[in-house]
Amino acid sequence: MAAVRTALALRGGVQGLADRLIPAEAALWDFTAGMQRTKLAGMLVTSGLADALGSGARDAADVARELGLSEEVTLRVLGAAAASRLVRMDRQGRVRLARLGAPLRSDHPRSMASWVAYQASSMNAAAHGEIGGQLREGAEPSGHRRAFANSIWDYFGEHPDEGARFGEAMREMTVLDLAAFARAYPWPREGVICDVGGGIGTLLAAILERREGARGILVEAPEVLGEAEDFLRSRGLAERVQRRAGDLFGEIDAQADVYVLKWILHDWSDEACRDILRRVRATMPAGSKVVTIDQHLERYRPSPVSSMADLLMLAVCEGGRERSPEEVHGLMRDAGLTAGRVRHAGLHMVVEGVAQ
Repeated sequence: MAAVRTALALRGGVQGLADRLIPAEAALWDFTAGMQRTKLAGMLVTSGLADALGSGARDAADVARELGLSEEVTLRVLGAAAASRLVRMDRQGRVRLARLGAPLRSDHPRSMASWVAYQASSMNAAAHGEIGGQLREGAEPSGHRRAFANSIWDYFGEHPDEGARFGEAMREMTVLDLAAFARAYPWPREGVICDVGGGIGTLLAAILERREGARGILVEAPEVLGEAEDFLRSRGLAERVQRRAGDLFGEIDAQADVYVLKWILHDWSDEACRDILRRVRATMPAGSKVVTIDQHLERYRPSPVSSMADLLMLAVCEGGRERSPEEVHGLMRDAGLTAGRVRHAGLHMVVEGVAQ
């Protein structure tokens, strides 16, 4: 964690120095282009441009014709992408993805294509556009509910294509930190590890591959479990993982040694978090542990990553926020758990609670 924080602080210092080399209004003008850059990156994904460019250099006009796009507009979009360091363009109009833009490809080993498309979506923009109302009236209802009159989860249920892309975005982001999560906690070498709301089992699979004597339980919505079975079978883990339909706000029936809640609590208000933790506590045997993974954010100590994640939670989730370890331990104690150790994986905190 110290190395990540140091690198981000150094990067911020360099950016701050660069800003001091030009008038403040010029630096601010460049700052306000951030929305356009996010939209631009998302457009490279959703239009197919990033995948069409692939890993080589291609003529911009040829790519436009291949995708059925306007050649003029494609050239202007790619020109802006070059100015934003997402692509490189030569004087003959040949374009290749730059280092910054390469993860926009869906086949990149550390792809962020779905995450970028979600961040650039009109849905996300509309939710953030309601933060002014939240400033005046409070965090709840969320910006998303103010914009669409329902929760983001209900919205995804009504728009399954967007829901599927969001699910893929969460898997992409999990993969980026997967090794750190798998190393950050002393997962039992034998026994049972239960991932509550664990998607298709990406994290659970990484843990079980390091703990060959352990077994797993994946608790998820029924519509996710079919995809999870295919994924786990592809990793040779289908026989070691039980798949159980469950709901964060329903009954959870799973006997395990460790229960994992990754990127769950930050989606919800304190009251909802207590409810979730109580439902997990109700199924926990004495001596078992619950482990939560979220970004670490201390009040009055802004973070270039966690503070922006906190703003995202404000905009799209009902009462969602990033917290400090002490705040999470307080929620655990309210749910009848004893506070355990706190560990870190990059900018994330791994907070433990124990069932006595």
